[in-house]
Amino acid sequence: MILDALLHWLESSQLLRLFFIIALGYLLGDLRLPGNFRFGVAAVLFVGIAFGAWSPTLRLSEEIQSLGLVLFVYCIGLQAAAGFFSSLRRDGLALNAAMLLALLTVFGAFWLLARHGVLSPDLAAGLFCGSMTNTLALGAATEAAQHAGWAADSVDRIVLGYGVAYPLAIVSVLLLIQWRASRASPTEPTTAPETPTAMTIEVTRATQAGLVMAESGVILTRLRLLDNSIHLISPSTELPVGALVVAVGTKAKLRTALAALGLESDSRMHVDHDGYELKRFLVSNRALVGRRLGDLAVETHGGVVSRVRRGDVELPVSPETVLQLGDRVRVVTTRERQDELAKFFGDSLTMASEMGYLSFALGIVAGLAIGQIPFPLPGLENPVRLGAAGGALIAALILGRLGRTGPFIWQLTYGANLSLRQLGILLFLACVGTKAGGGLVTLLQDDGLMLLALSLAATVGAHALLLGLLWLFGRRTTPGMLGVMCGFQTQPAALSLAASRTEVGALNAAYATVYPLALIAKIVLVQLLLLA
Repeated sequence: MILDALLHWLESSQLLRLFFIIALGYLLGDLRLPGNFRFGVAAVLFVGIAFGAWSPTLRLSEEIQSLGLVLFVYCIGLQAAAGFFSSLRRDGLALNAAMLLALLTVFGAFWLLARHGVLSPDLAAGLFCGSMTNTLALGAATEAAQHAGWAADSVDRIVLGYGVAYPLAIVSVLLLIQWRASRASPTEPTTAPETPTAMTIEVTRATQAGLVMAESGVILTRLRLLDNSIHLISPSTELPVGALVVAVGTKAKLRTALAALGLESDSRMHVDHDGYELKRFLVSNRALVGRRLGDLAVETHGGVVSRVRRGDVELPVSPETVLQLGDRVRVVTTRERQDELAKFFGDSLTMASEMGYLSFALGIVAGLAIGQIPFPLPGLENPVRLGAAGGALIAALILGRLGRTGPFIWQLTYGANLSLRQLGILLFLACVGTKAGGGLVTLLQDDGLMLLALSLAATVGAHALLLGLLWLFGRRTTPGMLGVMCGFQTQPAALSLAASRTEVGALNAAYATVYPLALIAKIVLVQLLLLA
């Protein structure tokens, strides 16, 4: 009676069951399992699967699922754009090569199984999408099958194959991430951004401040002359022998500045502010967003920027540092000039929160339009489309790299990006869970053991090959390996778990490096698999 009443209550409103699933998922995700293991937001997926298996009437709509995935992918793309393009000039080629080799191996295995009659092409396509946990590829496969005139039961088998493989793949990947994270050495080097520090330097070689800052990348904030007068430093400031200067930067940059200027001083000038104050201002002035610090002439407003905090990270600052909406800048200034600087930077949380949503909406519109563009490929009767989330990812990477175009600021504040991304994950996991749980029992009763074995072999074998290739290519740090694993799997739940197990900066960088190509490759490969 109680279960029937609960079912009837949940059936009465889609929004009610959506947030009921999310709430239960959070409760389950907070439970501590042996080994301090937590499912985190991934538990929302398992609650959704349970509800989908309980009753098909509890399934959530495709529109909500697409909204969640588009929000997640677009926000990830905006934040990762700069790192993604720069990584292609460093080690991104090796990471993407390892990812593609592993993905092509899985595709080849399912192609051979379908080609030799072990699996039907529709079921092979569904297992491929599920074992690679990619809903976008599933959507591309079902859409391609419908356009080709396939029967409804064949389209259903694609979804059912996905439903069999997806939950097992999620569990397998989460356990693999937990295992790989547990093998990290306590002394393993990290690629996290180094927190900048301050140092007082005694000048033994007269020079100009701008030359030192350009050569070393440090920020010089204050200068004490031989008459004990203290001044803020601009790029044109002359630094005479015997003067003391305060330099801010990473250890490596400070060593370069020392070599150019002189000797580290025992003076505590970098600690004793001597009439100057350190103030934080929020960047909400749209005229400053996307511009280099060196171009802003902050010193003309009575201040010198010494630090920039973006989200939870204190960034190393140089004249080349580009400001983003919502950054918090720390400025060395006097009390008399604080109001002027506040007006200059904006310093308005309301303005920073409201700004950018027009550009955000236009960016998603552009992404949805890109996703509808047909790309003809040899051997395919119907053209390939990237779909809504695939197009949103391409748009986000391009617009995030641009930063701004005239009056349009494409980046969101860090907090808004994080909140929208988290909301997207929750919507996506709840919806895809209810979908995967629906036809699970029927299919498992027929060929369940074989399908489960193939799904498990595909997921675990792909990651074993991937980790081996990364080791062979010399990419052996735990954050990097976990990031590539999550990007290869194109799986938000995996990324959330990995973020709680390792250093987030390097994890996200590796994830963003392989995620776009992995997503696009799966969309293309699954449509080729239907031709087997």
